[in-house]
Amino acid sequence: MLCSKLRDKGKAMAVYSVYEPGDPAPDPEARAEALQFVKEGFSWPAFLVPALWLIYWRMWIELAVFVVVFAALQWGLGLDKPGHEALGWLLTGLFALFAFEANDLRSAALERHGYRLIGIAEGRGRTEAELSFFKGWLTQQEKPGRSEERKPEPARGKQRLAPVSRNEGEDVIGLFPQA
Repeated sequence: MLCSKLRDKGKAMAVYSVYEPGDPAPDPEARAEALQFVKEGFSWPAFLVPALWLIYWRMWIELAVFVVVFAALQWGLGLDKPGHEALGWLLTGLFALFAFEANDLRSAALERHGYRLIGIAEGRGRTEAELSFFKGWLTQQEKPGRSEERKPEPARGKQRLAPVSRNEGEDVIGLFPQA
């Protein structure tokens, strides 16, 4: 019975962080096109082809670090037969670790390039998450020509929260508190 309920629900919910460039366009359509949705959690492409994943997202600093670490491990452990087996297991573990942290690295790279976190979206897939995000986001955007007339005020009892950088107020790195 539990299996049938899970099967009926389909895909699990995915959570996306939504980033906007530091200098957003005045037009809501252009602003919407510039938004970046970063999925939270494990990244299969980053696990299977980490270097290509880094190139695709243009994360050059992270790619350079990846190549240096990969070359050092290859040089240090790949010289003899037992070293090849150990290298294989070590790289599999490192690729898995990288896949768990890849989207966080992408978020940090976006922030480094001037993007700011403006919200969170969730859905059964990226399309559903984007739709749910844009339903609320579009209602908050000003209509063209009304910018000087009146700015909407937040509802009483609710305060608008300023965008928060991932580095502000974080006392934990991964699973470990900062030393």
